[in-house]
Amino acid sequence: MRLTSFSRAGILALSALSVLFTAPAGAKDGRDFAGHYSLTDAIEKGSQVELTLTLQLFNYSGADLKQAVVTVQQPPPVPGVLANFASIKLWRSGSDVVVSQQLTIPQDEYKRWSTRVQPAVFIGYSDEEGHAYLRSAQLRRLPIIREAVSVARPAPAR
Repeated sequence: MRLTSFSRAGILALSALSVLFTAPAGAKDGRDFAGHYSLTDAIEKGSQVELTLTLQLFNYSGADLKQAVVTVQQPPPVPGVLANFASIKLWRSGSDVVVSQQLTIPQDEYKRWSTRVQPAVFIGYSDEEGHAYLRSAQLRRLPIIREAVSVARPAPAR
């Protein structure tokens, strides 16, 4: 049975995509970053809310990260950055960091974060070969995250 050109092109495209997406090693379940977030000190100011966002993020990527950058992005249809946290000098694989920052966000976004939708948190970093990556973090809301200073500790076993 002969493959049509469409079938060959499809197989070639799938092969290329599988190499592209499996090349960087990561967590077994594809979740390189996970953690918690808390919203405190919220003050409504018209259509905006000023608050403190605290993140406890765990590095399950399998790599030690240098100068990793945590960003919070606005959801579509209006893409944009809501917050940039200070870069993390060294974030060891299997450890967590806690970062905190005051920011102002639209009131609608605050309502989403307060109820059912997590903030769109991304971690940007480069590997030793200079390849840049931007990975999302899966988060769960906690009322309060006690430690608000950047630290690196071993992550709990999963």
